[in-house]
Amino acid sequence: MAYRLQLLKGLFRSTHELAQLSQAEKIRGLWTKFSLLVLISVLLSLLAGALGIQSESISAYMAESDMYTYEWLKLLFTAGSGVAGLLLPFFFVFIPALLFWTFLELEFKKLIALQCITFSIYLIEFALLIAWNVFFSIPRDSSPFSLGVVAQYATENAIAIRFFSFITIFQIWILVIQYRFLRTSQARKPLFVFFMVFLLGLAFWILATLFTSIHVENLF
Repeated sequence: MAYRLQLLKGLFRSTHELAQLSQAEKIRGLWTKFSLLVLISVLLSLLAGALGIQSESISAYMAESDMYTYEWLKLLFTAGSGVAGLLLPFFFVFIPALLFWTFLELEFKKLIALQCITFSIYLIEFALLIAWNVFFSIPRDSSPFSLGVVAQYATENAIAIRFFSFITIFQIWILVIQYRFLRTSQARKPLFVFFMVFLLGLAFWILATLFTSIHVENLF
């Protein structure tokens, strides 16, 4: 059976779409959809960079610069955001797919399709984060979709707050979709699949926390 990858249906009709994906003998539109996701990721990252979203780590350094240096650093930050937006889909899609393929013995192209569906959730979250910043001046740490708000009442540790800010309803949505598809693997028990999906998500949250907590001014 040939299956045409449809990202939105994969999100909102996940039971039907995941069942079709698991039974598919051929997947159509996979690389077209992946290319579209890469393009959207780059555009959103460039927009976020141009608006200065998540630039807290370099804001102090930029504030001490003259106008010429400030504009140059702003351009570099925007370009860097674009490069990050270009690379992120490859890491987000291919690394988990490779791990799932190694341990769960599922078809690699199906895992790529699964990760394309989950990456579209990440892009929805990213777009909403930009909107919250622009219209309400609410940063990631205070997003109503995350545990960052709760963490701010429990601790003043910036790293801990940043970590919990990455645990959002969208990230849980990603883990649920991954688990629902991967549990069909005959190679491992569902409990193994659960812990694998959870630990992979945990690793992503930790790496994202460390990456966004780097203070550039301390490097010079």
